[in-house]
Amino acid sequence: MIKKLFYFAAIVLFVSCGNSGKFSVSGTIANAENEILYFEQNGLLKDSLIDSVKLNKEGRFSFKTQLPKYPELYRLRLKNQNLVLGVDSAAKIQIEGTATDLLAAKIEGSQVSRQIQDLRKSVLVLQGQFDAVTAEKDAEKSKALLEDFKVALDKHQKQTQAMILQNPGSMAAYFALYQQISGNYIFSPYVKEQRPYYQAVATAFHNSMPEYERSKNLYTLVMAALSEERMAKRQFDWEQVVEAEQLGSIDIELKNQNGYPQKLSQFKGKPVLLDFSAYGLETSVDYTFSLREIHKKYAPRGLEIYQVSLDQNRLLWERAVSTIPWTCVIDPDGSVAKTYNVQEIPTIYLINKAGDIVGKYSTLKSAEADLERIL
Repeated sequence: MIKKLFYFAAIVLFVSCGNSGKFSVSGTIANAENEILYFEQNGLLKDSLIDSVKLNKEGRFSFKTQLPKYPELYRLRLKNQNLVLGVDSAAKIQIEGTATDLLAAKIEGSQVSRQIQDLRKSVLVLQGQFDAVTAEKDAEKSKALLEDFKVALDKHQKQTQAMILQNPGSMAAYFALYQQISGNYIFSPYVKEQRPYYQAVATAFHNSMPEYERSKNLYTLVMAALSEERMAKRQFDWEQVVEAEQLGSIDIELKNQNGYPQKLSQFKGKPVLLDFSAYGLETSVDYTFSLREIHKKYAPRGLEIYQVSLDQNRLLWERAVSTIPWTCVIDPDGSVAKTYNVQEIPTIYLINKAGDIVGKYSTLKSAEADLERIL
């Protein structure tokens, strides 16, 4: 039944694309006197500030803005806390919360927002369990904690899968696909058993909102996974994720376009951008241009780029990288990508001068924002 979802063309969204009018978010945030509460839109490419207010003793606030053309994500931000809201109708969302735990706020008037809230709470618990695994130095205790984590993760995945299939056209279903634990996606289109859930949401969004940027982005991701069957057959291995978290970066030795082996460790003592991508994808031209800009800007400051290609067509790859100014190697069987828990491409790691991984990213833009940390 799940496999048929990709071909199901009559998915109904909560709201049509022709919505007009406004929606409001109001309520009370206790224990936040004199704090600034920000109301922001979480766009696909950037976040936009809509409004803000300095909270008084009562903590009351009220925001109103134009209803978006398509379902969208918003958030209330208070210091380092966020409450994410899914908006797909002219709703009046009521919030009752406290500054000490904004995520636990009571939400009324938006079922989608409550579903997103439940997802985030569950992932927060999972993240805590995973952190306990990687922090444990005793091998046997770490193994036991990992088994407990995997049981909890499996429960989370099954509950989330049911939610996605109930309404794959909702922003909650979309949001669920992009949840992460330590930079690793809980769901991935590159894992064959999980791909149908991406297909379900991608189909719902594509059929109902083909011009929406989120629809296009998600549909492209699913198509890329379908074309990369070699990657899609892999099983996700949390033991390897734990090993990578505990040991830092793992050395790589692969051959460049001239057949010479190149080690990641040759850049020991230097900051490194480790890139997993493919030149055979439709987006590779724009991606390579962006990577060139990063190289041009940061190479004079010591940054090295070690690019691992997952292309299946070696001849195409050799031609594509013939003029590339950084180190390019190819991973012919995907074994290195698997070691680094690459579930989608591109995947980017930043490695500091000590050889430790300081971040994992799915876009160059997000990676560049943290480059100063390793230079």
